[in-house]
Amino acid sequence: MKYYHAIFRKSEDAIEVEFPDLKGCVTFGKDWEEALDNATDVLAGWLANAEPKFIKIPTSYDDLKSIYPNDSVIPIAVDEKTLESYEELKRFNVIFPAGLLSKVDKFRKKRGLKRSTFLRQATEDFLQKNENEI
Repeated sequence: MKYYHAIFRKSEDAIEVEFPDLKGCVTFGKDWEEALDNATDVLAGWLANAEPKFIKIPTSYDDLKSIYPNDSVIPIAVDEKTLESYEELKRFNVIFPAGLLSKVDKFRKKRGLKRSTFLRQATEDFLQKNENEI
């Protein structure tokens, strides 16, 4: 599992988070739990959108602890699901028989999903079940 170390710093109003290896990758939270959640999200978002030349090899814990002795140095795993959620979306047109589309809409509305979200999830499930054919 790939991860980067984040520097967590407590201020008066928040917990500030910075990834020293990833310039501009910063966030905060009102408490430790929110700061950790936000760190996981901002790391994935930053990596998904960064130009490859800006993605550095993670610095070791010991090296960062020597640079930031008064702060908490915490490894944050790259969450693949969150990373995928930042993937570029592409629009395309699909033609369905009216009866099938009606069933799709009835099913997805019960689950509170948009049509595109349902179709994406159904496609991912189908591909996963038939992985050996890809």
